[in-house]
Amino acid sequence: MKKYLVLPLLILGNIANAQIVTQQNILQGVNLFDADSIELNQVILDRIIYDDNVYSTSKKTEVGDSTELSMAVRYHVAPLTFTRFRFVTDPIENRYNNKTSRFELVFSKMFDKIQLQFDLDLLTNDTEDEVNSGGTSIGPDLDSDDTFIAYNHSDNFSLIFYPFNFRSDVGDEFNTIDVSRIISIEGSPNTVAASPVGSERIVSKTIPGLEVNFHKGGHTLYAGLGMGTYFFPKNSNFNIETNPSANGWNRKETTAYKLGYLYLFEQDSKVSFQSLLVTNTEETGSLLQSAASINIFQRFGKMIFEYETTMTKAGESPYNVDLRRRWFTNQTPFLPVFSDVNGNRQNWINKLGFAHSLKLGLNFDKITPFVSLKYQGEHFIFDGDESAHRLRTNDETKSHGGLWRFGVGTFFYHGNMFIRPQVEYQMANNPVFSNSTDQRNDRILSSFKDSNLILSLNMTYTFDNFSANQLWWF
Repeated sequence: MKKYLVLPLLILGNIANAQIVTQQNILQGVNLFDADSIELNQVILDRIIYDDNVYSTSKKTEVGDSTELSMAVRYHVAPLTFTRFRFVTDPIENRYNNKTSRFELVFSKMFDKIQLQFDLDLLTNDTEDEVNSGGTSIGPDLDSDDTFIAYNHSDNFSLIFYPFNFRSDVGDEFNTIDVSRIISIEGSPNTVAASPVGSERIVSKTIPGLEVNFHKGGHTLYAGLGMGTYFFPKNSNFNIETNPSANGWNRKETTAYKLGYLYLFEQDSKVSFQSLLVTNTEETGSLLQSAASINIFQRFGKMIFEYETTMTKAGESPYNVDLRRRWFTNQTPFLPVFSDVNGNRQNWINKLGFAHSLKLGLNFDKITPFVSLKYQGEHFIFDGDESAHRLRTNDETKSHGGLWRFGVGTFFYHGNMFIRPQVEYQMANNPVFSNSTDQRNDRILSSFKDSNLILSLNMTYTFDNFSANQLWWF
């Protein structure tokens, strides 16, 4: 049974690159656990990941409307010298957005103790500098943590420099993405107004930094320091909501700190602790100012167990921005910070939030049924659709108020892939789920309900059958 469900997991000290392995690394799949096993001088279908909401009581049939699909191929000339090509479609609201003009190219090369890796964006409709510019371009992905220079001093000690993003996501089940992402207003406007003038625009950026990690056996301890710059008005009485006038602009600096620990024991155990703190969120418009998470996986014979608790503290003045338009989302009236329909700040801002997840599974040959129980506090912020800043009442004055999620599903393993259907019942303290029988253009006139049932489907293929490794995929 285990040969189908679990691959041998090499301890972190034997991984041939210096990066700390996280759940997001596994999902994106850039780096391999056993690079020596790769076939050289061949184009390999690396992985395919398909994720879709098939049906929900709030939206009825959703299949095809919310599909997330990623696919990657790779080519190695040596175990650690390779090129990888990947694309991802990630719809925002409907099937019109379910397409991509962005492709990822990763190049990696090992020089004795030094590893160089670069993540490039290939854009076939480049509108990032000018909204109507178009055209094809290639260049570095400026918020990628897959670009780095690593120095492996020994089998136990590594030093890594990230020029764009020093890997600031926290959590597995409740992933925050980039805690250290900051917002900078460029163009030095005299007044930050509802509409940009001339060269005024918003830039969202991640923080570069340095990471040190020490690994021995199955234990890895790491720490990191990152620093980034942003523009902010000179006058001390500037307030983007009540006094948005500026008499000049400074280039200022924010700092981020991270600390983490990872323990792996063969195929049976994993303990992961992650924490991150970023400064000056009153000025940077950051969604979060800190986050911490602990994730535990344990195997007991045929039974598998995973538990996670994640904490977030929201930013002091999080900007609500539309990155496609490079300006603030709410223009009439002008509400630069996340607000309700009355113009008041939403209630999660600068608050602590917690989320908990428990999953239990039972292995039978090529099938693993499981149950899950999750709870999210009313102020908990993360990257999911159920986050407190996304799942809100019709007037947006309240979040879900506390959300329970009960799930039942099964992993079906076949060859180098698994298929995982899941049914999840969601119950909120406040009415936050749309009503399929009452859909209106004006959100505040629509009726909402406090429960929802979702049927989702995930299919994952990996060329080396790493999708069967339950430490990372359960």
